[in-house]
Amino acid sequence: MCGIAGSVSLGHAPVHAPYTSAACAAMAHRGPDETGSFVTAEAALAMCRLKVIGLHDGSQPVFSDDGTVVCVLNGEIYNHQELRDLLAARGRPVRGGSDAQVLPHLYQEFGEHFVERLHGMFALAVHDTRRDRLVLATDRVGKKPLFYARPAGGGVAFASELPALMLHPGIGRETDPVAIDQYLSYRVVPAPHTIYRQVRKLEPATVLVLEAGRPERRRTYWQFDFTAELTDVPQAEIDDRIDALLQQAVQDRLESEVPLGAMLSGGLDSSLVVALATRQLGRPIHTFSVGFEHAAFDESEYARAVAEHCGTRHHVYRIGAEDAREAVDTILTHMGEPYAFPSAIAASCMYKLARQHVTVVLTGDGSDEIFCGYGRYQRLRDLPGDSGLADRYEHVLADGVPHPLKNRLYAPDFAARIPGHPHNYLRARFDRTDPSVPDLDRAMQVDSRFWLSDAQLVKIDRMSMAHSVEPRSPLLDHRLIDYVTRVPAARKLVGANEKAPLKRVAARYLPASVLERRKQELAVPLESWLGAELRSSISDTLLSEASLERGYFRPDALRSAVREFRPEHTYALWTLYMLERWHHLQENGTAREAAAVAHV
Repeated sequence: MCGIAGSVSLGHAPVHAPYTSAACAAMAHRGPDETGSFVTAEAALAMCRLKVIGLHDGSQPVFSDDGTVVCVLNGEIYNHQELRDLLAARGRPVRGGSDAQVLPHLYQEFGEHFVERLHGMFALAVHDTRRDRLVLATDRVGKKPLFYARPAGGGVAFASELPALMLHPGIGRETDPVAIDQYLSYRVVPAPHTIYRQVRKLEPATVLVLEAGRPERRRTYWQFDFTAELTDVPQAEIDDRIDALLQQAVQDRLESEVPLGAMLSGGLDSSLVVALATRQLGRPIHTFSVGFEHAAFDESEYARAVAEHCGTRHHVYRIGAEDAREAVDTILTHMGEPYAFPSAIAASCMYKLARQHVTVVLTGDGSDEIFCGYGRYQRLRDLPGDSGLADRYEHVLADGVPHPLKNRLYAPDFAARIPGHPHNYLRARFDRTDPSVPDLDRAMQVDSRFWLSDAQLVKIDRMSMAHSVEPRSPLLDHRLIDYVTRVPAARKLVGANEKAPLKRVAARYLPASVLERRKQELAVPLESWLGAELRSSISDTLLSEASLERGYFRPDALRSAVREFRPEHTYALWTLYMLERWHHLQENGTAREAAAVAHV
């Protein structure tokens, strides 16, 4: 794992070289073990490295043999040994033992299409000095982030994290009203938007090519293709194929030269990953979970039972309201923009615990979007079909600030800056799905390119990297996804039984108690905390002079919503609070960031 950053002039003014050093210093949590850089008048690329593979010969940037191609990588390429064999057979032997070292040679052999041969999680940059070309690329699912902008003066700058990119002096800080409107509905800022008007996120499975004197070229090289075509395949055949693909996915993610463990919530997904990993390794591993004093949210006893079944060395951290209070600023600092999923509190605590024992962890993330595992899919299925699919799903999915409350809160001048307000942003996403496919499959496809990458994977990446831990998610293996997305939703959600094929596979490795208990997503007792321990903090923040003068909301309407403190508005209040708290941190941090660049 690494943090990467860069600035390329693309024929414009020389790059601002101090930016990359400052950016990597700001991302030292992503790569505390080593730094490296490549600097010319036309380009500056840098990285900070968390050593996992190639401990002694895996430094970055990496170069082609002739020195004309330079690359930086954040992530892991799981099939790098196969790629070495392929390149050697084509007359391009690769030196060194790290996965990153295959990249410049692969680019020279296959051009910008080289990313299609990569299996893994990655965000990368390739600078082709002969063509004055920069290639930015992300993995298929969106596990690793990449932010970019066109600074004043020309060229392009990029970084693994938004706060690091904002250290570039040529990038403005004007916020984007559309991004804020989307955030208030969904509790995240969906790609390609960021909270800043000038900055964009590179979406999953995307190759962006930028060359001097030419318009940028963008290409999507893979997609979640929910075809629902495996209607007549026998159940046993489907189960066997899923089992084999999942075993391979776990095996591919066990390579590590540093200690490896696993997250274990006690639910189906993480339990299955732990069971497969311990069987393949043939030895105990460390596992990690969190618990709560509120019994309705506490899964720790289930996690402990699975740990005993699999013979792991299990560790538990018990979360209280004070942990939540302390975690808020950590979450917003590493996100670099508003983010209102309170489960990030639990994730932060879990990765902090894991870092005390290991550097790499396996996780069970990623199954719900492809196996029809969320409760909202049942709610969508049961809704009357008297409106369009996008409108019905908006009613289910948009659980931040509800549209009626948003309309009551918005200041007229701010609402006027949002085109088409009130706007259902899901319509454009559903327009890109196949209308001949059943509604649930279309909903999963939308979630896979939105909810998964912008909500779930953002949380996993930032909270793990905040504590210098590398997460690996076998259920997000693209070969497994390619198969499971061909299985119709009706074969995954059977009555009230969600993820039916995965449960049948898990029954081969886990006790019935894990499979039969009610699904419980990673959550925190937010309503209780907001009504008691965190209430004064939230009220003071939202009713501060800065908040009331922000210009987004009518002051009287905001005062009323905060003082009412209605239980049904729990997520709305948290969403509003995280937006204003982000502003506070941003305003207090700008001077420090400017000083950091000035002193590099």
